[in-house]
Amino acid sequence: MKNIADKYITRVIREIQSHQGSENPVSVSELMTLVPLTDREIRRLVSYLVVEELYPIGSKSSKPAGFFRIRDISDFIEAIANLDPRSKKIEKRALRLAKACRKYGLEIPEINISKYKNSTHLSIQIKNSVVFIGNEKKYIE
Repeated sequence: MKNIADKYITRVIREIQSHQGSENPVSVSELMTLVPLTDREIRRLVSYLVVEELYPIGSKSSKPAGFFRIRDISDFIEAIANLDPRSKKIEKRALRLAKACRKYGLEIPEINISKYKNSTHLSIQIKNSVVFIGNEKKYIE
């Protein structure tokens, strides 16, 4: 991963792997004491490890909060349950952002946001067009 030394990546992986199960997560603040990374960098790194490197790492926001190695279906369900509210918040924020733009006189049409079509894209329907948002934006009329 760009901008993060391999030794820090290895340390984060090793630490999360040692925290097996959703009842035994390692917090971001604990990871920050082990590697000189910010909380955002750690979260971005964990996302990369799951999405690109296919590590079975879950997270939870309820106490005890943090990252953990998924070891069974129960842990997997806990990790997925933690993601769903975030996707709803992102959708709400995007819809409110469109409304805010219209409030300030920008010509933003009504939009329809679809759930992730895959792990890297969000599709937004604007009038008769579709915008796919991921690493690159694609506008299809």
